[in-house]
Amino acid sequence: MKFTRFIIFSSLVFLLLISTVTAHTYHTSLTRIDYNQKEKLAEISIQLFTHDLVPVLERRSKKRVDLEKTPEIDKIIFEYLSENFVLKDKRAEAKKLVWVGKEIKTDTVFVYVEVPMEKDLEGMSLQNTIFFESFSEQTNLVIAHFNEKKSDLLFKPGDKFKEILKSTPKEKEEKIENNF
Repeated sequence: MKFTRFIIFSSLVFLLLISTVTAHTYHTSLTRIDYNQKEKLAEISIQLFTHDLVPVLERRSKKRVDLEKTPEIDKIIFEYLSENFVLKDKRAEAKKLVWVGKEIKTDTVFVYVEVPMEKDLEGMSLQNTIFFESFSEQTNLVIAHFNEKKSDLLFKPGDKFKEILKSTPKEKEEKIENNF
C-alpha cells in the first residue's frame, strides 16, 4: 500500500514538473510608451518575464545574476536594453534612453526608461529585438500613446525598425475591415 502511494505521488510530482517546464512555450514582452507633452518625455515601461530575462543577462555577463541582489543589475539590464530597444527620430538618429528604475514582481520585471524629446512619437522608428538572440519564437508588442492617438507595433525575429504612425481607433477599425 505504501509503495503504491509512493508510485502515485512520484508520478504526480513528475507530471507537475514536466507541465511546469513545458508550460512556458511562448516568449513575449510588452512595452508601453506614453508621450508626456508637458515634460517633453517618452515614458517607457517594458514588461519582461523573469525566467526569460535572467538567463539572457547571465549569458551576457558570464556570471550568475540575481535581480534583487546583484549590485550592478540595473546597469546590466540597461546596457542590454540600450542595444535591443532603439528609438530613432525622423533624421534616423538614435535617441538616448535614460534609466528610471525597475520593479520586480513574482514572475515579471517592469523596467522603466525615458527618452527626452521635443515632439511626439509620430514618424519616429523603433527597433525592439529584446530576447531575439535567445528565443526564435519571441514576440515583442509595443503600444504607443501620444496626443490622444495610439500606435501598435509587433516585432518578431528578423524585424528591424518600424515606423510609429498615428492611428485613431476609427482608422484602426477601417484597416481591420479592409483586411477581411
